[in-house]
Order: sequence, then structure tokens, then C-alpha cells
Amino acid sequence: MDEAIRDFLEQRAFIMKLGMTGLGRTGKTTVFDALTGRNAESAAGGQTGPVLGVVSVPDARVDWLSALYRPKKTTYAQITYMDLQAIPGMADNKQEYMALLLTHMRPMDALIMVVRNFADPVLGAADPARDLRELEDEFLIADLASVEKRLEKLEAESKRGKKPAGAEKELLEKCAETLNNEQPLRTISEICAKPELRGYTFLSAKPLLVIVNNQDEDGSMPSLPLRAAEAVVVRGKLEMELAQLSSEEAESFMKDFDIKESAMDRVIRSSFSLLDLISFLTVGEDEVRAWNIPRNMPAVDAAGAIHSDIQRGFIRAEVVAFEELKKAGDYAAARKQGVVRLEGKTYPVQDGDIINFRFNV
Repeated sequence: MDEAIRDFLEQRAFIMKLGMTGLGRTGKTTVFDALTGRNAESAAGGQTGPVLGVVSVPDARVDWLSALYRPKKTTYAQITYMDLQAIPGMADNKQEYMALLLTHMRPMDALIMVVRNFADPVLGAADPARDLRELEDEFLIADLASVEKRLEKLEAESKRGKKPAGAEKELLEKCAETLNNEQPLRTISEICAKPELRGYTFLSAKPLLVIVNNQDEDGSMPSLPLRAAEAVVVRGKLEMELAQLSSEEAESFMKDFDIKESAMDRVIRSSFSLLDLISFLTVGEDEVRAWNIPRNMPAVDAAGAIHSDIQRGFIRAEVVAFEELKKAGDYAAARKQGVVRLEGKTYPVQDGDIINFRFNV
């Protein structure tokens, strides 16, 4: 089984968790509010810990299926964004603060880094490339410290006559080489996914999305040192205002400022791409629902995303692609046209598959 799929199943972490951070005065909280629709005034003051925002993933397929089935409940896939800067015990000492911040990053599935691309009255002209490098270098330093500490321990054990277990030492040496070359461990993700390194929570190995926060009039992407990372441009202040508007007001606002789609939609799409996730769908009169899973997950494991009993008693997966169902008009017509098929345990689930799992426990 693929390591990413195994981790996904073992954690039962079917809601993605992305931690958002950035240097001071980047507009990170503004971007977070735009993403989550949080009201900045109600959120101001009194923050004592990381701020969570759970966002439903917009999906036109779910909308169409809900209109068809008229279920009691409609559930979209979800992503959890966490504003990591608002952390308890913030230290005035930069070293202590950074250590605390990095600790909060470790449980995240991926990281989002906001960089400033607008003039600031305190910090002056923008230099997003410099800011990106500065913060990401902190990740590399923290990872290198962890790797070197473990290598020292393995060396001490070897001198005492203890035989090394597996290929851990060799893999860690490859990590140290990569980090010393100022490259994040994302560039050797196949190494970090090895079973011997599964207990480590390397920060530079986590998928990284860079959000470039531009001034209101600027929609361009600056040149950035993207080391195996993805980037998206937003205009944070405009997007935060947009998130507070009604649908009618938002449509007019987007037209006036030439915003093709909201920051939320773009960042959510980038988040899916970042973690290489897809959505499959389940339908019925009780509920229409989208489920996040890793790309190419076998059908039997996808069943476990719903419930372990379904995975344990898996018999077959009755599958129809969303586009085939939409073209047919409804499930009965799709079945008559022969586009509904039965798949076994090893079938790699595709994005937009509508699945009815047959099982017996």
C-alpha cells in the first residue's frame, strides 16, 4: 500500500489540516479571514491560541446531485485552516517564538506561507522572495537539527555495539545532505516517505503553498524561489471584504475589481493539488456527500473513509462517473445505458466517482 494512503487511513484524518504562517505585517490574518469568512471585528482581541477555520469545499457536482436527489442533508468536503501565528505564550525572544511556532506546525498535513507584496509604512518596500527564503530557512534549520541529533544518537549506539535497525542511518544521511545543500526535504519526498522515517515530522518535507498577498490594484505574480512548492496570488484586503458580502453584493464587487474567482476557491483548489487529493461522492435520499481521499486510493480503502465496517466487509463498489450520470440524467437512465459498473477492491477511485459500496459484516 502507498505510504500516503496508509498514513491517511491510520490517522483517520479525512479533514485536511493546513497551518498558515508568515512574517509580521504580511496580512496573514487578513488572508485567513478572507479564506474562512471570519468577521475580523468579532475576532479582534483576546486570541490565546491557534485560530481554526473549517471551510466547506465548493463543488458544483455536489450542487447538481443535491438538486437531483433532494436529500435531507448535503455535506461538502472540508478543509481546516489554522492561523498559527496566534499562539499562546508568544515570546518576545525571536528564538523562543520561532521554536513555539515550529512546534505548532508539526501536526499539520501541509503548510501555507503568506508573503507580503505591498509597501508597508513600517517595513518599507516589499521583497517577497527574501521573506519566503527567510522563513523557509527556519524550517531547514529545524529539520537539520533533528536529523543531526538522531545521527549522533545512532553513532553512539553503534560505538556501544548496537547494530543499526534497517536503513534509517542511510536515509537520514541523505536528508542531511539535502538540507546542507539548502534544499527542503520536499525535493526528496520519496525518501521521507520510507517506513524508517515515518515517525519524523520534518517541516520542510510538508507540502507548501505560498500565498502572495498583493496590494489591491496588483494581480501579478512576483518571481519567487519556489523550491518544490506551489504559489497563488491574492489581494487580501479586497478578498476579506468580498468574504463579508452577500452573494449578490459579491458578484457586483468581483465584477468591479476584475476578480474572476474568490481567494477561497483558488486556495482550496491549490490545497487539493498540494496534497494530491480527489473527491468521490455518495448519494441518496438521506445525504449527498463528497469525501476527500488520496489520488488512486483503492476502492476497499476508500470505503474505510466512510466507515471501517464497510472496508472490512467490502464486496463490490458500484461506480458511475459523475459526468456519465449527468449526461444520462439520473441513476436509472445511467444503469440502462450501461455506464454503471461493478469494481473490485483494487480499483483506483477516480475524482468525481459516485460510489455505492456493497458490503457484509
